[in-house]
Amino acid sequence: MSTKRSTQQFLGEHKTAVILALILIAGGSVGTYFVIDYMNAQDPNQITLATTTSTYDSGLLDYLLPKFTQETGIKIRVLSVGTGQAIAYGQSGDADVILVHSRSREDTFVNYSGGQIPYGVHRACVMYNDFIIVGHSSNPANLLPDDNVTTVMTKLKLGMTVGLNTTVYSRGDSSGTHLKELSLWVLIGWDPSTSGTNYYKDVGAGMGDTLLIAYNDADDRGYTLVDRGTWLSFNDTYTALNLLAESVLGEDFLLNPYGAIPVNPILHPHVKFVAACRFVGFLTSPYGQALIDNYKRNNAVLFHSAFGVCNETHSCPTTDTEIAFWAPYHSEFSGLSI
Repeated sequence: MSTKRSTQQFLGEHKTAVILALILIAGGSVGTYFVIDYMNAQDPNQITLATTTSTYDSGLLDYLLPKFTQETGIKIRVLSVGTGQAIAYGQSGDADVILVHSRSREDTFVNYSGGQIPYGVHRACVMYNDFIIVGHSSNPANLLPDDNVTTVMTKLKLGMTVGLNTTVYSRGDSSGTHLKELSLWVLIGWDPSTSGTNYYKDVGAGMGDTLLIAYNDADDRGYTLVDRGTWLSFNDTYTALNLLAESVLGEDFLLNPYGAIPVNPILHPHVKFVAACRFVGFLTSPYGQALIDNYKRNNAVLFHSAFGVCNETHSCPTTDTEIAFWAPYHSEFSGLSI
């Protein structure tokens, strides 16, 4: 049975941890009135989460969020956009917490804001999956199962510039997936945007729409990069597309970690920081991590839990710091099982 606790009750049980968190965020300079303002804040019944279309399209949030609301009474309003826009919502204070997948931009988000204090605080590794390349069964670029990522990208490049029989559809929206794709071209020293090829298409859309466009390629020669979670959610819909390239043993170029970051309440005093921390605590708790591992579509696991083990899965340098900060928030969800 769920026993919902208001934010006031949560603060009463975790007052020391919350005060310390606020002091740490302010670099030790937080004043008494600032702390009292947060401790006496009205109990929020809704927070705003800015997250990626890949997370939303997979159906994971439809599975997780009702369980969080059931335990806390806090509803979550979701802004489903590309990672770049999700981060922008956090920067402007239009979201209370972000869940994104672009580690370099996440690190910037928690370390920099134009010379001021950071936009976000205490990033937490939540989960990961990986990127794959899908395309039509005709496979004009001749991608093979044992091809490593540089071979795959070279074949796609040649298909667009020499064979003229391959079309690559790019998200083109500054999302985490788009930036990952661009980084893969960098691996082979090529920039499709300056190559002059007409076979590289910037879609400027979310993952689901990009898959649809590749699926509808008039010549059945389209390819696109997609995270595995979204693919497993749609592969029974876009049946003309097939998984044609994925990570080979020993490579980690295609790993796709997701981080959750509360927006900094020092920079944006209106954000619902305590409630946002409760949400991240839920995601990183043993209960939340088990839920993530348990979520399936078409009998396949879409995401893998990563909190506390991200140094093993994708060489995360902040694992110990994350454990130290977020562990106190897990007690609210102790004893729960899926």
